[in-house]
Amino acid sequence: MQYILKHALQIGSAGVIVLTFLAYLAPFVNPALFGWFAFFGTAFPWLLMGNVLLLIVWASRRHRYALYHLGMLVLGWQHVTSFIGLGAGRPAVPADAITVATHNAGGLFRGVQLEPEEWDDVIAAYARFWRERANPDILCLQETGRKFFLKLKPRLGLPYLFELERPGTAIFSRYPILRGGLLPFDEPENTSMWADVQIGPRVVRIYNVHLQSNKVTYDTEHIVKEAPIDSKDTWKEIGRVLRKVSRATAVRAQQAKTLRDLVAASPHPVILCGDFNDTPTSYVYRQLSSGLTDTFREKGLGLGSTFAGAIPFLRIDYILCDPTFNVYDCRVLRKGVSDHYGVVGVIGF
Repeated sequence: MQYILKHALQIGSAGVIVLTFLAYLAPFVNPALFGWFAFFGTAFPWLLMGNVLLLIVWASRRHRYALYHLGMLVLGWQHVTSFIGLGAGRPAVPADAITVATHNAGGLFRGVQLEPEEWDDVIAAYARFWRERANPDILCLQETGRKFFLKLKPRLGLPYLFELERPGTAIFSRYPILRGGLLPFDEPENTSMWADVQIGPRVVRIYNVHLQSNKVTYDTEHIVKEAPIDSKDTWKEIGRVLRKVSRATAVRAQQAKTLRDLVAASPHPVILCGDFNDTPTSYVYRQLSSGLTDTFREKGLGLGSTFAGAIPFLRIDYILCDPTFNVYDCRVLRKGVSDHYGVVGVIGF
C-alpha cells in the first residue's frame, strides 16, 4: 500500500511540476495565437497550493522531491509574490500622499430589482463603505451607470466626476479633472477611459479600464453549485465555458497591446486601475505591468485575490503606477458589496 501511495504521489508531483512550468510560460504566449495556453496561467493559484502541500509532504519524508517543489517556487517567485503579498511593515505616509481605489461594482446590480428609495439606501451604504474603509482621493468604478454615478457623487464628498456617454466606468476625484476620453478599443463590450487630473503642480493621467469580460459568471456558478460532474451535459457546458474564456482572452490580449502603447506614449505619469479580467500569470498582465509598479506586489500583504465569485483565489483587479511614484500601501477590501473586492493603493510623488 505504501508503495502504491508513494508512486501515486510521485506521479502527482510530476504533473503539478509540469503544469506549474506551463503556467510560468503563459505570460509569454499570446492567447490570440494559442488561446488554450492561458488556462495554465489561470490555474496558478491552485498549482501554487499544490506545490506547497507536496513540498510539505515530501519534506516530512525527507525525500528529494521536496527540493523539486521548492525549486519550482523559487523559479516562479515573481508569480508567487504577485498572488501573495509579502509587504513587510508600512513606511510613514506623507501628508501629500494620494489614496487611489478601484472597484468593479457590477455585483450590486445583477439580478437586483429595487424601488428608487431602496436604491437610495444602497447608494448611501456604498458611499459610507468607501468613506469609512478608505476615504479615497481618486475612485475608479467599473460596471455601473450614470444614474448611480450622479447619486453617488455628493455622498462620496469627491467634487469632480468624469464619465462618458457610454456607461460603465467613471472616475471620481478630489482633484480637478482637466480632460479625458474613451480608450480606442475595437467594438468593446465594456467601457475603458482615461482622464488627466491636476494634483498640485503635477498632472497625472488616470486609466480606468474594464477589459473584455469572459461572461461566464452565471455558467460557472451553475456548474460549481448545481451541475452533476458525471453528466455529459455538464462537460458540454464546461467546454462552452472554456471556449468563451478563450475567445475573450484573445480580445483582451489585443486591448492590452493598445493600452500598453498608450501608457508608453503618455506625456504624464500614469496610474492604471481597473478590472483586467486576467490574473498576474497572464499575457495581458505582463503587457500592462511592463514598466509600471504593481502596488500590491510592492506593499500588499496576504492573499491578493479580488474576485468573490464562484471561482476562488483569482486576482484580476489592479492598481499599477508609474515607477516615479512611491508606494506606501496596498489593501484588498474583503467585504461582499459586489462580486469583486475593492483595491486601495496609497502612493505619492
